Amino acid sequence: MTDVLLINPPWTKKGGNIWKGVASIMPPHGIAVIAAVLEQAGLKVRILDTHAMKVAMEDLKGWLETYYKDPPKFIGLTGSTLNISYAYDTAQICKELYPNAKVVLGGVHASEKPQEAVTQPFVDFVIRGEGEFAFQELAAGKPLSEIRGLSYKEGGRVIHNEPGELIKDLDALPMAAYHLLPMDRYFPAVGSYKNLPAISMVTSRGCPGKCTFCYQPFGSLIRQKSPKKIFEEIQHLIKNYGIKEICFYDDNFTTLKPRIRELCKMIIDAKMNFTWSCFSRVDWADLELLKLMKKAGLRQVMYGIESGDQGILDTIRKQTTIEKIRTANRWTKEAGIEVRAAFIFGNPGETEETMKKTIDFAIELDPDVAIFNVVIPNPGTQMYEWAVKNGVLKNENWDEYDLTKPVMTLANVSGEKVQEYYKLAYKKFYMRPAYVLKRILKIRYMADVRSLLNGFKGVLSVVTNP
Repeated sequence: MTDVLLINPPWTKKGGNIWKGVASIMPPHGIAVIAAVLEQAGLKVRILDTHAMKVAMEDLKGWLETYYKDPPKFIGLTGSTLNISYAYDTAQICKELYPNAKVVLGGVHASEKPQEAVTQPFVDFVIRGEGEFAFQELAAGKPLSEIRGLSYKEGGRVIHNEPGELIKDLDALPMAAYHLLPMDRYFPAVGSYKNLPAISMVTSRGCPGKCTFCYQPFGSLIRQKSPKKIFEEIQHLIKNYGIKEICFYDDNFTTLKPRIRELCKMIIDAKMNFTWSCFSRVDWADLELLKLMKKAGLRQVMYGIESGDQGILDTIRKQTTIEKIRTANRWTKEAGIEVRAAFIFGNPGETEETMKKTIDFAIELDPDVAIFNVVIPNPGTQMYEWAVKNGVLKNENWDEYDLTKPVMTLANVSGEKVQEYYKLAYKKFYMRPAYVLKRILKIRYMADVRSLLNGFKGVLSVVTNP
């Protein structure tokens, strides 16, 4: 009998969103690590990643009936704010099919809205924060009142236990249970990779940044796997799954520079043949380190630029300057590394002029890939608290929190104008003859042609969507 079935619930992208055309499918790292911890405790675990298996919401019940006939004792679900309604629907379907199973919900949204989550009629438990050991204790039958981070219903009332402790040593966690995942079905977003098969990894938790739009449940506490552990996981992925590229999804991969230097030297000394990308911050850019990372196989860095207006950067607490952004952009290109830059419209204090500056700045920087989104004040962020306090949050219809439409009423610019500039940014950046020519000249393989065509299809889906 299956002890635990972990499900990454279905979700959909809406029209007018660039990601509809260039979406990636990467492993659900959170539940994969939970699965590994549960297996370590001797439990039989299965994972259903509906994203990878392309299971739509309306097909989920039939899929479970066909492939998961063995009733589990526990069902674990995860959900972000964007897809939380799908997580709730998944909980209902699971309860109908497996009435004796206990449904456990975790993830960012449930951690910040535990009262909303646990009062859903088909949810038995909510685990707030890091769920690895709390889930293990729950599955092992530990008294509910003694499990930190647990929220549950008892006698007609809701109980929220005291928060759980953060896992300080990430090396103490087992490697993600890749063997339970459909590893041949994962792929990165268009423009973010060079070689396939590719996979993502997470090697740290926490970020030194204080951005108001970013969810920071751990405050300034940053925990990182050791270079040795990261190296061993890379070896495992290459040896067992033929992985040729790794996307490091840490909030800021370069927070601890000595760690990255040591890892790069290990990769170089071992003559490992793979390429990789990572997320970083411009205020942590270091030309010498970038050159070393390039030598170790780094081919692309993603920076959150956000805005071309210094006032907006200060408002969202980006802790950087326009000049630092220019320098980091120049250094990265000088090191022979591609730049992937992210920008957001609709920040507090935004005007038409600041949004024009952002588009002009993106064109000036001329990154290899530019991503434009509409800012979303997700629960748990400083921006969400500001929006609620100032009465500018339009609604809490979580399905609309999809990075394409404003959910705040701003003082100096309408939501319609924000969306207009969001679309204009894609048009002005990607439809420049100079940019198109640059991408064509970089074509080396048929895969490059497919990537280029898919990227432009994604751009067109945004600029032509009403």
